This record gives sequence, C-alpha cells and structure tokens, in this order.
Amino acid sequence: MNRAIAMCAVTLTALVAASPVLATGDDVEEAIAQRARVEMVLISQTFDLAPNGDIDLVYRITGDIEGAADLAPPTTTTTTTTTAPPMPDTNAETSVPTDTPTDTPTDTSPVAADDTPPPPEPEPLEIDVRVRNYPRLDANDDLDAIIGPDPLRSRLPPVIDGVELTDVRSQIEIESPTSAILTISVPTDSGVSVSERLAFDDDGIHPLVTELLVDGNVIAEHGTVVERRTESGDVPPTIDLALFASAPDPGPSAPLSERRDAVETFAALVELAAATGPSITFDVAPQVVLDLAASGRLGDDVTDMLVDDEFLSAPATPFDISSAAAVDRVDAFRRQLVAGEDDMGDALGELPVRTVWHPTTALSGEGAQVLRDLGVRYLAVTSDLFETTVDDVGRLPDRDRFVPVDLPDGTSMPILLIDDELGAEFTTEATDATLSERTPTEWSVATVARLRLDQMDSPRDELSDARSHLIAAPGLGTFDPRLVNQLERFARTTRAIQFSSGGSLTSNTDTLRLDERLTLPETAGPSLAARLDRITDVQVFMVSAASMLPDGDPRLAAWERRLDSFVSTAFADDTVNAELDDLLAEADELFSAVVAPEPFTFTLTGDASIRVSIGNTSSEPLNVVLGLDSPRLSFPDGNVAVTLEPNADTLVVVPVEIRSNGTSSVTVDVTTPLGDPLVEPVTLTSRVNALTGLGQVLTGAMVLMLLAWWFSHWRSRRRAEQADSSHDASAAAS
Repeated sequence: MNRAIAMCAVTLTALVAASPVLATGDDVEEAIAQRARVEMVLISQTFDLAPNGDIDLVYRITGDIEGAADLAPPTTTTTTTTTAPPMPDTNAETSVPTDTPTDTPTDTSPVAADDTPPPPEPEPLEIDVRVRNYPRLDANDDLDAIIGPDPLRSRLPPVIDGVELTDVRSQIEIESPTSAILTISVPTDSGVSVSERLAFDDDGIHPLVTELLVDGNVIAEHGTVVERRTESGDVPPTIDLALFASAPDPGPSAPLSERRDAVETFAALVELAAATGPSITFDVAPQVVLDLAASGRLGDDVTDMLVDDEFLSAPATPFDISSAAAVDRVDAFRRQLVAGEDDMGDALGELPVRTVWHPTTALSGEGAQVLRDLGVRYLAVTSDLFETTVDDVGRLPDRDRFVPVDLPDGTSMPILLIDDELGAEFTTEATDATLSERTPTEWSVATVARLRLDQMDSPRDELSDARSHLIAAPGLGTFDPRLVNQLERFARTTRAIQFSSGGSLTSNTDTLRLDERLTLPETAGPSLAARLDRITDVQVFMVSAASMLPDGDPRLAAWERRLDSFVSTAFADDTVNAELDDLLAEADELFSAVVAPEPFTFTLTGDASIRVSIGNTSSEPLNVVLGLDSPRLSFPDGNVAVTLEPNADTLVVVPVEIRSNGTSSVTVDVTTPLGDPLVEPVTLTSRVNALTGLGQVLTGAMVLMLLAWWFSHWRSRRRAEQADSSHDASAAAS
C-alpha cells in the first residue's frame, strides 16, 4: 500500500476514535477529559529544514500532567533502621496497605517472617509522540489556524507522511506538578522514504502537527510550520528587517510643553534602545537631543548604549528643503545640516548618517534632487505621505522593495514605504494580546512564515528580488521590545530573515519594476520669496557689522546660523521679522558705538599730517576704516584701517601732501571694513600757505631763468632777421 494512503487511513481512524460524537465507553470519555486538562505549547523549534535533515522541537506541557500522563515530580524519601513495614511508593498509582489493625494488642512473641512478596508496581503509562507533515502552503491565510495548540485540521491539506516516536518518557523533563518539557527530534528524508523518517520532497512552507499520546490516546496536539529548502533550488533570498523610530520635532516656535514632550519621547527611545537587541534607526531633531543632553539625562555611557543604533542627519533647525530649493537657498540648508550633524555628534558621541532621509511633509522633485546630491540614498516615507505626494499612484506599492521616482535631472530617487502594519504588532497592547494566546516562538514562526509566503507568492521574475522591511510602530514612536527581541533570537536560527540597520538596506533591497513612471510634485512647501528678500538685506548688514569685530569672533557664525534657520518654514513670518529686528539691533549697537571726529580748521605750511580723533563707546575694540578727501591735498597712504580702543578716543595720524595753496574742505568718512558708513561725513577746513621762503626763491629763480631764456632766444631771432635783411638789400643793389 502506498505510504501516504496508509497514513491518511491511520489519520482518519485516529480522528474517528478520538471524536466525542462517535466514540463510546468510559475509557474514551476519560481520555477526552484528560486531554482537556493538558495543553502543549511550542517554546523552540527548527525552522530551516535541509533535505534529509532533522526537525528539533521543544514543547511545554501544562495542566494535570500527573493525572493525564502519570508525570509527577520525583519525591525524596528517607531510610530508617526500624523494622517498620516498607513505605508506600508515592510514585505508583496505588500504595501498599498495612495489615496491622489499630485496635488489636500487639503480639510480641517471635513469629516467622512474612515471606509474601509485595504486590508488583504498576507499569508506567506508555507515552508516545506522533508527528505528521503536510503539503506546502501557497498562502498565509491558514497560518493562524494551524500554528499553536489544537490546530484546526479542517484548514490543513491532506497528510503527506507521519512517524511515531515511541516511549518518549525519558525525553520529558518535569518542571513542576503542572509543567513539563518535551524535547524531540524528527528525522526526514526524500525520495523513497522509510517508516522512521518524514518524507519531504518539495521546498516551501510545510505544516507539521505533533500529537502527544498516552496509552494510545491523544491528550494534546500542536501545529507549526517549517521551511524545507534545497541549496540548489529556486529559494528566495533572506529578508532584511530594520527597526525605525522617530521623536517629533516641535520646532523652535513651539510652546515649552511641546518641547518637553519631545524630550521625554526621545528619552524613552534611548531606554528602548538599551532594552532592544536589534539596532534601531532614529530620526530625532538635533535640538531635542541637545535639550535632553542639557538636562543631564544622557550619561557618559550613552555611546555604549547606542553603539549598534544609528541616527539620521537632520538640520539644526527644522527645514523644508523644497521651499529652500525653490528660492535657491540650498546653501543655507547645507550649512544647517552640517550644524545639526555637529550638534548630534557632540551630544551622542557618534555622527549621524545621511543614507536615509525621512520627510514628514510633501517633497518636491527639486528638493529630492538636492537631497540626493548631498548623499541621501533613499527616502523612508509613510504610506499616507506617499499617497498625498507621489503622482499617478493607483494603489500603494509593496513595502518590501524600493519604489523609484523620477527627478528633474533625469535620475531617480528610491523610496521605501515604512512598514507600520507589521510594526502594529509591537505596541504594548498588541504584544499583551499576542502573548496571552501564543508563545513568543509560536508568534515568531507565524511571522516569519507569513513573510516568506508573501515573498514566494510573487511573480517568478521577482522571486530572486532582495527584500527588506523598515518596521515602525504606528506613529513611528516607541514600541514594546518583547516580541522584537524574540524575533531577533529566532532570526539567529534561520536564514529566512535577518536584522539590519536602516542605512544598510540600500545594499540589501531591490527596486520594484513598475509599468508607470512616478514623479514628485514640481513645488512643495510654502513660498519663501517675500521673506527671503528681507533676510538677504539683513544678512548683508550683519556681515558688514561683523567685519568690525576681531578675527575669530564667534558672533558672525552665530548670526549666519540664525539667518539660515529663518529660511525654515518652521518659523512663522511674524516670528522671522521679529528675529530679524533683533539682529539689526545687535548690529546697530556696533554701528552707533563709533563717534565721529569733531570738525576743525587747520593750516599747513608744508607736507605734514592731519590728526583725527575717533571715539568708541563700546567695551570692545572695533575695526573701522578712515578715509579723507580734498581738492588741494593728497593722502599717500589712502584709506587707513584703524582699531578703535574700547571706551576711548583713538587719535589717527594721516600723512598728507600739498597740491596747491589756498583754503579748501577735507571730507572725513568712517566706514566698516566692508565700506558701509558708520557716521555722517565730517568736513574739516584746511588753509595751505606752504609755498613761501625757499619755495618762493626757487619759484622766482625759475621765473628769472625762464625770462633769461626767452630774452636770449628773442635776441638770437632778432639778429637772424637783421642778417637776412642786409643780404636781401645787397642782392637788390647789385
């Protein structure tokens, strides 16, 4: 007879015998009653099954195990030197009664020893295990009905094969009167199967049902699945799982209560990282990290706590890159991004990564292109944002591969949808509900099997695609680590799944092949054009003011950082205008500290210098430039750079050269080193009487020399003319 047919017959016979409707007799009723008092749950198993490999299964049996299977903890007895009758065997179902009546006088006369042998101890109940396997599953709809105690056989396909492991009492470890551990190993084979091994010929997810039998009666049963895979077969690759969490960024204008809530959320994420085995990818605002660090709640061991986790880069101020790109202020975004990375590196002891970007608002194609140019490899997007942002989406794509969207320059940016459906199982409420019905191992087996069945249900040309899931709880916040940690432990025993970091998914995930081209909107985010005009004007003014400060003064960098942050849409226009007014007031304090020189009149009698006094009412030195201009004077040193002493007048000596005598004005300008005026121009009056004495003598001598030359020249011409006249007269006479 064909073995599979025989096993079907055996199964049918066992089902009929165990049915409370068809069975009769006290023994069957007692078996049913015992079965109701015992449950078998899974605490460990082999998931990967190689051809001809073994399946290791570990179960916990709970309930009235002593009454159902004669399984009781061993008791400790003490020996005595008295001649009292032997103590009853507490491990036997019946004890040996004593025959000595309590109301009869004891006969102390010597009697012959009782040679009657004690009654034989009852044979222990036979405990066996029957294991059956079934054809591979094509869908995951039946997993919940199959995996766990008392699987629904109506949801199982016809049985393939079965083996019976006899006398497994030695493989049972008693934990307590109501709990025991059963460990079994089931050998398998393929092709022509032998009776001692389960026949497995096909790769895939196969159901497995284990029955615990006592004296031939099934008192408990359990269902699970295994994945049979052949190395040379068409086996889908390992699925990567990564965890993701985010602390909401309330923004710089948010109320203090919201900022405190954000800090508490991040503090909870730090605690979660310490309690979670797999690495977590965090999206946290730098200011939230700084606020928690300032509270003293990030200890020196924070680097060790977060050593396997990663943080995503973020600008120091919440920044809408789409709005910034639309007004050509990508430079401000870049500076804010570097500043945010530095802040997080200082607070956490590790630099964040740019590999992943998590947009929380609509993203334009131009904004996504800027992110790609800055090193972002893919976008992690919620389903809701994807539906409202990406054009031409008829339905959501799969969450386990990248979705390409076109960029303006003809390239593309990958998007990975955040898997908050699987993440929903990690909330505390869902975890409590799961663990009230299943063991962590049963849940892990069902979860891995579901992922693999979805993978195997793909078109043939997609079976070899590398797949990943970026898992987050609903709301992207904290989650319960109990099931996550169990799933990671289970992942170490199987090649079906593995945990990775979010940043590493770029090398572990393939891209979906779509029929349509997906694009991002041309524009996104509020317009910043009007705001940018004023920011630009203030920025020019602040740079000029900063030129008055000593080299290395940190205020310029701080001002630039604040100005960059105002490009962020996290600020309202009214807030930005108020902040810009504050910056202008800071610059105006520097400008107004410079005191112009008083007008005065001076006389020059030769090349000399002018002494100009400039005041500084501030408590710090200021760099200025002094410039003089006059129609009768020249200044060989040009404009003079001057450092004004704090709270004092600084005397500046300016060399001059005289061009001509007379009275003229001298205009004095005091500017910043970049040329912006600090005071109104001051007019000095100069009187030049420098051409006297030696100068006049020299001038007279030059005049006399000129007159002598002219007179000599005139006499020479006169003589020449007379000579010519005499010659002409002689010629005429002849």
